[in-house]
Amino acid sequence: MTKNQEKIRLSLEIPIEINLRLEQIAQDLGSTKSDVLRRALALTEAAHEARKQNKIVGVLTQDLKLEKEFIGI
Repeated sequence: MTKNQEKIRLSLEIPIEINLRLEQIAQDLGSTKSDVLRRALALTEAAHEARKQNKIVGVLTQDLKLEKEFIGI
């Protein structure tokens, strides 16, 4: 996102447990909760586009074996 883009403010209600997880991830990344949510949206968008192309979305081990497949994103 460039600095000159217009922005929209959103209000979001989430359970306390998810907010705690969001805060922890932001802290671990040295980032903000908003940035974590932006990254999550970018990852979801990439997964969605890959699925539309009949690709598998998942996590590979260092030797390129599928460790976990993400289904439903």
